[in-house]
Amino acid sequence: MTQQDQHDGQAGQARQPEQGGPREDPRTPSEHDLDVLSRQLGRPVRDVVEIGARCVCGNPLVATTAPRLSNGIPFPTTYYLSHPVVTAAVSRLEAEGVMTEMSERLTADAGLAADYRRAHAAYLEARNDVGARAGTGAVPEIDGVSAGGMPTRVKCLHVLVGHALAAGPGVNPLGDEAIQRITPWWTQERCSCDGAWDTSGQAPDADLSRHTRTQGLTAEELAAKREARRRGGAGASDVPDITGTTGTTDTTDTTSTIAPSEET
Repeated sequence: MTQQDQHDGQAGQARQPEQGGPREDPRTPSEHDLDVLSRQLGRPVRDVVEIGARCVCGNPLVATTAPRLSNGIPFPTTYYLSHPVVTAAVSRLEAEGVMTEMSERLTADAGLAADYRRAHAAYLEARNDVGARAGTGAVPEIDGVSAGGMPTRVKCLHVLVGHALAAGPGVNPLGDEAIQRITPWWTQERCSCDGAWDTSGQAPDADLSRHTRTQGLTAEELAAKREARRRGGAGASDVPDITGTTGTTDTTDTTSTIAPSEET
């Protein structure tokens, strides 16, 4: 038995329910899951409702995130791809121009385009369900807006792969395809966690992302800062739009300008 095989077996055994006891919902995040996610992302994870998909060893692959963050900011990316090995593999596809290729195929293949529109609808339905379970209620700012470029183009393969892993095969055709295309670097059948993130010391506890700059502000203060940003005045750079980036809010595609590590 190799060291990796031993690691896989031990990790899987650690998550088995006690004999005769109730079987836990595999989507429910444990403290260990949240610790792992923070290490994978390099900063404290936030507003995780469920674990959308897991490695064969049990570690998180996808964080299912509330549609409104605890600081009040709308968050359209429900299924956030967190595993460093998978995100790196998907980034290689993006660097090779796969997103442009897929977008061109969507304009030429009516069947593929129809399947992709159904994936968009499934994403919206799933996000509403997640919001209901999270207790966030309706988020009108992102109503009808999914993620990753759906339903007409491909703007972020990480979003599509996260959706495909969480929803399972047959829901997001381009996410499924991307999973197949990253098999030279990662597959669902084998654990790739060993050495993929820092496991020494405490998990990251300082969140330096733009989302935190508005935590604790009242609705009036947020509105004033957004108006300052619109006018280019003082404090403009401190207010993230609903994508978590500064600048003009793009309500037609709220994930197109975010690097995956900046989304949740």
